[in-house]
Amino acid sequence: MILEILVFLVFISLLFYTVTYPYNFKLNRKLKRVLNFSQVEKITDTKSKYLDFSHKELSDEFTIEEKYLETKYATEKMRVLILKPKGVLETPLCLVLLHGIRDKAEDWIYKAKLRENYLSLKKRGKVKDIIFILPDSGYNGESWYTNFYNDKSHQYEEFFSKDLTSFIEQEYPNSKKGIGGFSMGGYGALKIGLKNLESYDVIASFSGAISLIRMSINRRVMRIFRYLYVPKFLFNDVNKAHFMKVFSPWGYKILKNDPYSIIKKTNPERYKGKKFYLSVGSEDKKPYLMFQQWLDVVGRAKKYGLDFKGKIYENEYHTWEYISKDIYNFLVFFTEETKRRK
Repeated sequence: MILEILVFLVFISLLFYTVTYPYNFKLNRKLKRVLNFSQVEKITDTKSKYLDFSHKELSDEFTIEEKYLETKYATEKMRVLILKPKGVLETPLCLVLLHGIRDKAEDWIYKAKLRENYLSLKKRGKVKDIIFILPDSGYNGESWYTNFYNDKSHQYEEFFSKDLTSFIEQEYPNSKKGIGGFSMGGYGALKIGLKNLESYDVIASFSGAISLIRMSINRRVMRIFRYLYVPKFLFNDVNKAHFMKVFSPWGYKILKNDPYSIIKKTNPERYKGKKFYLSVGSEDKKPYLMFQQWLDVVGRAKKYGLDFKGKIYENEYHTWEYISKDIYNFLVFFTEETKRRK
């Protein structure tokens, strides 16, 4: 009897694995469907659009201020860089940009070429004055912008949702605000934005880890995933082992922090007046399936009526070089959308 039950469970497991496996034909079919969305654009000309500036020119145009914010939600002071163009108006736009895992705030300046992109657009008359808020994630660049489960001394989502937001509102009380991020930062920006829709006008993910179910088991099976327990010893990869430490090995706990899941659970009325920007490189498929995650979330955004713009960059991978190209288009988008939201 026991043997028969074990055989049956093995059979069911194999059947589940076979049926839910993300075969290439499924991926291509989903891509074809998403490309027909009016909100989605495929970018084939992926050359950089920013101009070259000397170090002196950049220094003359911007100030970089470093601050350390006290918080009760973490054991460390939280470091924030403020990149400010000189001569800004009294009510500039404010944009929070979150970096990826084991990256740092400076990467937006030096790897994403934020100053060059912004200054190029400013000279071309395509953007308004923008103050850039560039925080370190905390926990040596590995916080996932998340409240660690069973660890009250590392509640990073609370810091970003409460303390950082309060700081920005005190400094720039009348400014329209946006939040965006790359990779782990794309996850943090979309999750924090979805949970705090009253705080941001524009919410963006650039090649973000925005479907945790897909990244964890490469399946889109919410109803089953909520009952799964994923033992930590199964993960030799450092990133995945840390992921379990942050989110817990229990599926239902992971789903509470999953942007793909949060979109469905949020009252659609709360999305009114909010704009979303979701981008990805077409080759960003392994090892963390960012392209597949993007397809999942764009499909869900369409289904639940989010006002969004999706972009696929042809032949681009999971790199800061790709971000240095995408950020140009996003800054235009951010300016135009906040201008429409009087």
